[in-house]
Amino acid sequence: MDRSRNDHTLRLAWLALLLAPFAHAGDPVRPLLEVEGGDFPVLMRPVGRAPQVDEEGTATGCESVRARRVDEVGLPWRKAVDRVALDCQPLDEESAGVEMVALSGVAYLKRGAVTMAGHPVVEVRLMDSAIWGDHQYLLDADYAQAAKDLRRLVETRCLQRRLREETGPALACTMTDTASGLYLMVDEISGIWIHADPDDARRTVYAEAWAD
Repeated sequence: MDRSRNDHTLRLAWLALLLAPFAHAGDPVRPLLEVEGGDFPVLMRPVGRAPQVDEEGTATGCESVRARRVDEVGLPWRKAVDRVALDCQPLDEESAGVEMVALSGVAYLKRGAVTMAGHPVVEVRLMDSAIWGDHQYLLDADYAQAAKDLRRLVETRCLQRRLREETGPALACTMTDTASGLYLMVDEISGIWIHADPDDARRTVYAEAWAD
């Protein structure tokens, strides 16, 4: 009897060891980062040779920059990024007014690693030139799902900043409904947009943009 009981106990112990790696397989993955806006990573890096720059220090040639490798992305973003891509296009004087480049960097994120207002972020998009910029988080949630949560986040952060800095009325933190989505003016040249991704209606864009 004792031997039979011991054999049964031993079999249960082995079964527990075999199943242990799968015990938490269904548990939700905790994100590495919860972003709030204004906290974008740096995705581009100057090359080793001295870049060509204009009088204001702006790079004027695509040979001056490259995409960062994942191990060059700053922490804690490094742990959340799967890969980084960079596109660089020269802008002629007719379209830009001066000779310059337009840089477009994209960080493709590991699944479940980053969230914003409780929704998963799948890409970071940074588009820049000397006269405009557009920094975006791409959320894996449609506009109907994400807009309300993002609006609450943006307006709360705006109100907290104004109370802390004692600048401007609280009413200035209310986002405006437009045909394109939600908009909040930050200052004379910049603002925050929340809108559906024009390339995929199942996703939502949070954007901080400026233009000179």
